[in-house]
Amino acid sequence: MKRLATPLLALTIFLLNVWLNAPLFMSGDLPFPGSIERGYVGMARFVAEHPNPWGWNPFPYCGLPTGFMYVPGLPYTAALWIHLLPHTSPDAIYRTIVSLMTCLGPVTLFFFALHFTGSRRWSFAMAVAYSFLSPSYALFPAVEKDRGVAQLPWRIQVLAKYGEGPHNTGLTLLPLALLGLWRAATGRRYALIFTAALVLAAIPLSNWVAAFALAISCVLLLLAAWGERGFQLWRALAAAALAYLLACFWLTPSFVKTIAFNWPVDSFAYHLKEQQVWLLAGMTAGVLIIRAAFRLLRGSFYFCLVTMGAWVFGWVATAFYVYGLDTIPESRRYAIEFELFLALALVEALRLAMRSSNSTTRLCAVGAGGVMFLVGAPQLWAYATEGWQKWLPAPPENTVEYRLGKWIAGQGPVGRVFASGGMRFRLNSWFDIQQVGGGFETGLQNRVPYDLSYDIRAGHDAASALLELKALGAQYVVVHGPKSKEYYRDFLRPERLASLPAVYRIDDDTIYALPGRGLAHVVTPEEMQDSLRYVAAIEDRARPALHTQWVDASALDISGPTVPLGELVSVQVNADPGWRATQDGGELAMSQDKLGFIVLHTAPAAATHIEMRYHGTLEQRVMAALGALAWVGAIGLLLRKHLKRC
Repeated sequence: MKRLATPLLALTIFLLNVWLNAPLFMSGDLPFPGSIERGYVGMARFVAEHPNPWGWNPFPYCGLPTGFMYVPGLPYTAALWIHLLPHTSPDAIYRTIVSLMTCLGPVTLFFFALHFTGSRRWSFAMAVAYSFLSPSYALFPAVEKDRGVAQLPWRIQVLAKYGEGPHNTGLTLLPLALLGLWRAATGRRYALIFTAALVLAAIPLSNWVAAFALAISCVLLLLAAWGERGFQLWRALAAAALAYLLACFWLTPSFVKTIAFNWPVDSFAYHLKEQQVWLLAGMTAGVLIIRAAFRLLRGSFYFCLVTMGAWVFGWVATAFYVYGLDTIPESRRYAIEFELFLALALVEALRLAMRSSNSTTRLCAVGAGGVMFLVGAPQLWAYATEGWQKWLPAPPENTVEYRLGKWIAGQGPVGRVFASGGMRFRLNSWFDIQQVGGGFETGLQNRVPYDLSYDIRAGHDAASALLELKALGAQYVVVHGPKSKEYYRDFLRPERLASLPAVYRIDDDTIYALPGRGLAHVVTPEEMQDSLRYVAAIEDRARPALHTQWVDASALDISGPTVPLGELVSVQVNADPGWRATQDGGELAMSQDKLGFIVLHTAPAAATHIEMRYHGTLEQRVMAALGALAWVGAIGLLLRKHLKRC
């Protein structure tokens, strides 16, 4: 029976979390209109239909490579299940996956604590407390204010309210990654290095916020392990290096560079200034003091690690939620890492105190535990007894975003949609419609359309807004008024569009139309240098009219009359080294304009017939080959003893 005790406790923790959070597994949209979950669903839906990792996604942000759309873990996992369960909606499949991973979070934490403490009782108590309670509500008034319609632990709240499924997935894997790294560095078998590398690779392939938390946690682990008997640094570094090689097929240098430079800009314009340097210095000083104290007092590696983790992520979260300061990019998102390490640190402190031979220490531990229970009791009671009614899902067809998107899809647009508000996150989860915006801009290599989109939504000048919309190939503009049921409503001063016809309206939500044209236009080199002349050229009906058709997500055909000698074809699609264009079998020279769009240098012909194909880049193939060799070599080393016997 003792053998079954641990798996039965783990199963109990998991089933408890599933029961408490059952609405996560029900079909429909949760009653949190600010969620970006459908942006991830749109990716999974696209990958299910176009699984080529070296392909092109023409729908968001004027097009971008599939490899730069997002890290592949969840989109491709969800896409696989979409294929296996074709009659189940993609949103239900995606949310089930991330919800299962979230409910497994306390389970992985249980195994992490159990390995280092050896106590099932304390590890189980910690996992149950972590399942029910969120100290962030008591510590940060801003978090309590953001609680929403139901009393949910903060890690569940950010999943349900904001769509933080990938981050929660990485959080669930974090204890396994740290445990794997520790075992790899203290063991002797290669299999431990390989296992650690698998989990270390899985986190950056799931979410880059969680990947940054992993990097911080691994540094803390190495610092806490300094001087520990049996710890071999080279084995830990070998596991980390192997993890990158196993993941490098996607995490190419260009992708990592793009994420690294875009992320601070997209995280509310984070800048490493003097203030941030002081914050980082204070955080680092605290870590060193904690490490020195544990070395002096001969504290355990485990208690040192979780204490430093609670300090670092607590510092980051407190600086943001109390003082409004960003220590690292998107500091607000690391409150869930803070809660994870704090739960481990507090329970370990109580466990060690209760083991003390000093009765006063034990009494203080009992008192501290009682105070924490009393403080958390209202939260625990509300979460356990409020039921599911407050956050049950509703059919997405009832949402204003779906109804607007369905109308646009029915028109068969030849241009793009400029969707404002949260509709730009959700549109492609239902419909294959090209749009100017999208859900996740961190992978954008061309940010000009994104920057122009902000100017269009927030600017003052009507003429500039219309000029930019036309330059971006927009055919429909969706505006949510102040009384709209849409959550974000970020299109300011919609009266700037008064000159455009309002072709569809639902309550305070309006669709405006511009003349529908394709994405390819005949222009002169001089017109490419001036926005006014460029827009005038693409609106000139006296010029040869070119027809564009996506024959596949990665293939665009352009046809029409002959292009006059010396003139160019402007294609309102993002330029990228992976594009190739041929005219009548001959390859065309390509360049890009000021918007970052493709410019084709055509050859004289009786008629225009151009085939554009996206093949990906040489770097992607080289890194894929390197990754394949790493996988073959790593598995070969794992099986070498078995192969020798054969």
